[in-house]
Amino acid sequence: MIKSLAIVLVGGVIFIIKVPPLVKKKQKKEIVVFSSLLIIGVGLSITYAIGKTIPNPLDFITFMLKPLSDLISLLVE
Repeated sequence: MIKSLAIVLVGGVIFIIKVPPLVKKKQKKEIVVFSSLLIIGVGLSITYAIGKTIPNPLDFITFMLKPLSDLISLLVE
């Protein structure tokens, strides 16, 4: 719980530091993208902090390419 709170506080500090200059420059798209990525990052960090497993992109790539690898192995043998 303390780790999650610390992560949220750090995310809030980052938001407070980075967003006002974007608001001054009226960069609405950048604010949306920055906020979205920050929320995703904070969410993944909290998930990791509480001990849940986070899927690795390499696992998905391996899952998708395994049948192709097996087929090539069959053809080569």
